[in-house]
Amino acid sequence: MSNSIATIFTVDVLPRIRKIEASDPILIGRISAVIAMVVAMSVAKPLLGNFDQAFQYIQEFTGFFTPGIVAIFLLGIVSPGVTANGALTAAIGSAIFSLLGRLLFPDIPFMDRVAIVFVLCVVSALLVSRGSSLERIDSPFFDLSLFNSKTNASFNLSSCLVVIIVGSFYAVWW
Repeated sequence: MSNSIATIFTVDVLPRIRKIEASDPILIGRISAVIAMVVAMSVAKPLLGNFDQAFQYIQEFTGFFTPGIVAIFLLGIVSPGVTANGALTAAIGSAIFSLLGRLLFPDIPFMDRVAIVFVLCVVSALLVSRGSSLERIDSPFFDLSLFNSKTNASFNLSSCLVVIIVGSFYAVWW
């Protein structure tokens, strides 16, 4: 993460602030990484709050946004009728649904809440997409006509088997 912070600051942020490139990008990157680490150490305790471990905090935080992101990617792959407004609804809805779930139903286990939020994001994206017009945007990066998502029977059977195995693990050990 230090490397990412240094790179992003030196390449993306600094040129926009100063309108020039860094004269010594390595030194600027090192300084920005150290400053970022000092800031991270100083805000760690207030952010962690009542969590016993930082890992719990990270999981809780990512659980607010991950369901919406997964819903957007999944719908983008399997449903050509999802619009940008539908995707935006899933992204914003992920945080809202997660917050409401955490506040209104605090006893629901984390993984179950994330699954419920995922389903709500998918449903809301589909509903908003259905109510808005579908605008096809030609991508300059790839030709959509070259994309083929058809699978063969052995892949489908293997996929179902994997889902059944993972589902049985969940049912037995949860």
